[in-house]
Amino acid sequence: MIELKNITKEFSTPRGRLTVLKDFNLKIEAGTFLGLEGKSGAGKSTLLSIISGLQKPDAGQVFLGQPPVNILTLNDKELSAFRNTNIGFVSQEQSFLENLTVLDNVRLPAYLAKKPNNVMLNTSTSSARRLFQHPSKEIPKQVRNDFDVKITERALNLLESLGIAGLAKSFPRELSGGENHRLLIVRALMNNPDYILADEPTNSVDAEQTQAIIKIFRRLADEGKTILLASHDKEALKLCDISMTVPGSDR
Repeated sequence: MIELKNITKEFSTPRGRLTVLKDFNLKIEAGTFLGLEGKSGAGKSTLLSIISGLQKPDAGQVFLGQPPVNILTLNDKELSAFRNTNIGFVSQEQSFLENLTVLDNVRLPAYLAKKPNNVMLNTSTSSARRLFQHPSKEIPKQVRNDFDVKITERALNLLESLGIAGLAKSFPRELSGGENHRLLIVRALMNNPDYILADEPTNSVDAEQTQAIIKIFRRLADEGKTILLASHDKEALKLCDISMTVPGSDR
């Protein structure tokens, strides 16, 4: 479940304050595939960023889960852990670690989720730093290998589902724009999150890949995941359960 209560968000511009969202309310039940439409600058991307905790509203509350968690009350560390475990975010920006391969970029969220959940909660800062620098000294070899095998299999399966498994050993800079966009989707799905927030996920891909992407989201919604899809693609929006128009600003 996602519930937004009285969300207001403003930005400073050379022409003064711009209100993108004002007293905005929204409630989405688990398993809903919701399409968000609206003109450019209406606030679709801002809305997704607020739900994911990447931006804070100027007023209002954001609840996720059952029982509901007000993510605005979490500190930075708690919010980062919550987001990495529960939210898959597909942004318009290609935010990869360029020195890591495609496969390692996809696997990274799983490693980040495992360490805080199992080890970091009761370790000192210095111990935590050593853990991230030298994980082999902290985790038994067999356990680490078993974990590596499981997440590598999942990562490759996800890459295969979007037609880019053959690029696993490549680096993001070697991929086309469309391939990088599919990589963003794969990484967002890595931790099997309950909430998937996708900002224009069908940009830079052809009609066949658009269908493949939407089918994946459709299957996940049928499994109980909550999907929010912000898009200008009318054909993609038709495949959502419901769609709504983000009202936009008071320019």
